Amino acid sequence: MEIEKLFFIEEKDWYEIISWAKLAYDKDKNEISGLATAVPDKNGIYTIADVEILKQENTGTNTELDGDAVADYKMRYAMKYKNPGIKFVWWHSHHTMGAFWSGTDENEINAWKNESFSLALVVNLKQEYKFRVSIWKAAGLDIEQHFDTTLNIKRKDGVKVTKSMEKQYKELCEDKHCNVVTSYGSYQGWNSNINQRNLWNQVHDKVTLKDKSFHAQTKEALDSIVDKFMADELSLPKFRKSLKNVQKMLDKNKISEYKVIIPQGNKQDMIDLFQYTWDIELLEYKDAMIQREYEKEGNYGWYC
Repeated sequence: MEIEKLFFIEEKDWYEIISWAKLAYDKDKNEISGLATAVPDKNGIYTIADVEILKQENTGTNTELDGDAVADYKMRYAMKYKNPGIKFVWWHSHHTMGAFWSGTDENEINAWKNESFSLALVVNLKQEYKFRVSIWKAAGLDIEQHFDTTLNIKRKDGVKVTKSMEKQYKELCEDKHCNVVTSYGSYQGWNSNINQRNLWNQVHDKVTLKDKSFHAQTKEALDSIVDKFMADELSLPKFRKSLKNVQKMLDKNKISEYKVIIPQGNKQDMIDLFQYTWDIELLEYKDAMIQREYEKEGNYGWYC
């Protein structure tokens, strides 16, 4: 039988995953993850069910399940079904970003390596998805092949965030973020204070710097550009064009103490980079003394 016809999920379970994704984004602008079971019938057709979230730590670009909670989930459902063919599906959300496998996702998939195959699912709020079957061994041979294939969804209902889901989310999901502190106040993560940065809402079309606070405005511009790129609102070419527009405005206003770095690589390289890079690192200063003076003046720093 073709692999495209092997995996099914009931509509209620599909929409529960999407509803969790919506809840996490609405509450904290975060990703969220969980587990589900995949139990085969007598014909070898797998039905994905038992969607749950577990204790976890989340950010806008990453989600990490608690190891003990994962072990408990697997034991509970192994005992429930007593089916040696049971598999577990690691699922997570990318909220407003595209459905794709990030470098972090690939590492998590590799962590599920076993003696046969494993299953992974990523979704976004548009209900786009990627469903992966990772074959590790077959007939005792190391195969290690990955297939992004069809998850057949039986639809009839819709997204519905329940009071019970809100209660579980509050209890189980920890918002792991970095607070960025500036002389103008503080904000959490990449997605806050966007409404306060109206100057940069159209930064990829035209950038206009005012006479004062060039450094602060440049940092705000870079922050907004990265926000839009990570939210999949800017393509990679437009992302780079936006950064170049900021540099053009610095050149126009004869700002030579620092310049904008244009990072190289493909889209996945950029996504991986900005999971761990603070936006100010897109600025290269003329020398260390100038950089220290700007940091001292603005009181820029971060803590997790």
